[in-house]
Amino acid sequence: MKRTTPVTKTSSTIPLPPLPPGAPGRPANNRYKEQYGVIVLVATSDAQKDLFEGLFKLGFKCRVVTT
Repeated sequence: MKRTTPVTKTSSTIPLPPLPPGAPGRPANNRYKEQYGVIVLVATSDAQKDLFEGLFKLGFKCRVVTT
């Protein structure tokens, strides 16, 4: 879909309030790291638990999502 209105503000142009004293500030370099994932839909919370535990035991980094 083509944009019909121009972009007037970006996250780098919106003024933000100053950081409080002691705040760590902006990270030194780009911390973006490309990742790949797979979402598996299961029917029950028990199936979700079993799948999570099985994949975790195989050494995968897993995250649980419930919608």
